[in-house]
Amino acid sequence: MDANKNKALRRMIQCFSLFLALRVVEELLIIPHFNTMGLISSLGGLIVLLIYVRFINKPLDEIGMLFSGHKVAKGIVIAFLLNLIPAAAVYFAEYRTFLLSGGYPRITIFYEQASRSYSAAGMRAFLLWTFAGLMIGIVNALFYEISFRGLLITLGSRSLRFGAINWIQAGLYTVWYLIPVLRIAIYNLGTEVTVKRLLILLGVTLCYELITGLKLGLLRFSTGAVWVCIFDHIVFAFILDMVHMQYTDLAGTVYLDSRYYFRILAYQAVAFVITFIYYSYKKKKILALQQEAQMEQGV
Repeated sequence: MDANKNKALRRMIQCFSLFLALRVVEELLIIPHFNTMGLISSLGGLIVLLIYVRFINKPLDEIGMLFSGHKVAKGIVIAFLLNLIPAAAVYFAEYRTFLLSGGYPRITIFYEQASRSYSAAGMRAFLLWTFAGLMIGIVNALFYEISFRGLLITLGSRSLRFGAINWIQAGLYTVWYLIPVLRIAIYNLGTEVTVKRLLILLGVTLCYELITGLKLGLLRFSTGAVWVCIFDHIVFAFILDMVHMQYTDLAGTVYLDSRYYFRILAYQAVAFVITFIYYSYKKKKILALQQEAQMEQGV
């Protein structure tokens, strides 16, 4: 790896380290006593990000925050379509599987706790928690996408190929989500969590977050803006946080989200395949436009 590539990689890791410090403090020192829903590292990270962008003298549009009505509208449409198919396919498959096994499956909607559903808490409380979940999702999505798919990709783009950049940012994004696993290992292993369950959580986290990071990186390349990544992150996080599968077997035992790990992996795997097809199509168009521009310059 030459000097320029080393410099690009070093900048990406240094920038990520600033965010990671906030994440470690929040997850290991604060959340064990008070659940902050990741807002400290996200809000603090946004402040650090803006200071860092100012320090390296990069305008927001250079890191993918193009304030264009067309880009925003396009991001909303693509995010909606990219989540419609995976959500419908995965929830239908899970519902159908439970139905064929006997018992009574039911899709329920609530944020975090079943006691916050409409039937249990009433419309006012249900809407309040739904709004709170949406706001938390928006804050987290803004930080994750502007930093990982915005700033980090920009820092590496001058010296590294996109494929390498995408794997690096996705890998760092996965490390970010391994900190909660570390917290569980420190505070809950042996009491609330068994070694087997922790290993399953570790494996699912590695696979799921890596696929998620790669998918969102492909979206950034395909559109040239972070908006689609922000909206996609909001939509899929909100769906997974709000839409749950309840199953009652023939003996009357109730299971809630018993196949959650399968659902999130299947959801994101389907979304990744669709995104990769879209990325391949856009890549051909981008290369064709670049070749056309080079030919015009040659003339």
